[in-house]
Amino acid sequence: MNKQLTLLIIDDEQSTRIVLEHFLKKDFNVVVKGDGMEALSLLEEGFDVDFIIADLNMPNLSGKEFLKILRASNLFGQIPVIILSGTDESKERIDCLNIGADDFMLKPFNPMEVQAKIRAIMRRVQPF
Repeated sequence: MNKQLTLLIIDDEQSTRIVLEHFLKKDFNVVVKGDGMEALSLLEEGFDVDFIIADLNMPNLSGKEFLKILRASNLFGQIPVIILSGTDESKERIDCLNIGADDFMLKPFNPMEVQAKIRAIMRRVQPF
């Protein structure tokens, strides 16, 4: 891997942000935001992101709405996204995958599994 990938974590739960950042910062340049609006502003300011992990249920802009906006964008439409959710509803998983999520994971999650999924998706998107 030539450059360290930049990973954007969007979650309104501080504990989730802390766990993911702590575990993933060894292998990725990690940036955290508390909701979809903050993350969208960051992207619109020109911040370069290689991968996004977004919570489904957030204030201001939900993970699903964020994903719709992202996928409609010419600039950010190709960024891989994993959606995290505390809701084990098949309809939500299906909706997110149909909108364009690359994967969907339930909370609580194993950070090692998150890391493995990021690497698997990135191998398909841009081989290391």
